[in-house]
Amino acid sequence: MTANNHQFKDFEHTLTSETMQRGARYGKKKKSWVSLIIQIIVLILVAISGYSMFKEPIFNLVFVDKTVNFKELTNFQETINNLTNLNINVESIDNLQTSIDRLILVFYVFFIACILSLILTLFTLFFNKTILKIVNMFIIAIMLAITFGFSALIKNIATRIADSMNQYYITVDSAQILTESNAIHNAFILLGCSIALLLISLFFRNRKPRI
Repeated sequence: MTANNHQFKDFEHTLTSETMQRGARYGKKKKSWVSLIIQIIVLILVAISGYSMFKEPIFNLVFVDKTVNFKELTNFQETINNLTNLNINVESIDNLQTSIDRLILVFYVFFIACILSLILTLFTLFFNKTILKIVNMFIIAIMLAITFGFSALIKNIATRIADSMNQYYITVDSAQILTESNAIHNAFILLGCSIALLLISLFFRNRKPRI
């Protein structure tokens, strides 16, 4: 009986005086404010890129010192007739109308990618998931690649117009016909910054605070 009492006292002493080892406990995940701010900036940059492509001048008609935006591009023949005194038939120039149609199609792809990126950024604001950031980065990279495609297509259109003028013994350089304008330049800068910011945001994830 005395031995049992002694064991009970030893157990009671251990229970009251010794620090018990417990597993680490975590509370609700804490949002990363750095990531949140980065996503807001990316949202703004991508939105500005899309708006700029839709509203601002895409290229300059250098020889008449005029600019052309997306709306005017969709009816390029009428735009050419309104802005110049030259009788240029777009359909008569070899593959020019095809190049213009291709440019318009790529613009629509760009706008769809822009909308998808904005939706993903909004989801990332709420959930801050790494997979969302990676997918969004991939979509913005596609938008940036499309912007390079715009630049190449604009130069191609300028070359075809210049070649068509050469047959009338008018020698002009393609750079004197069409050049890229604000929308293209803005997209290069804004989308490049967006990708860089998303790369940085990968290092900032929601953390579980230890209790």
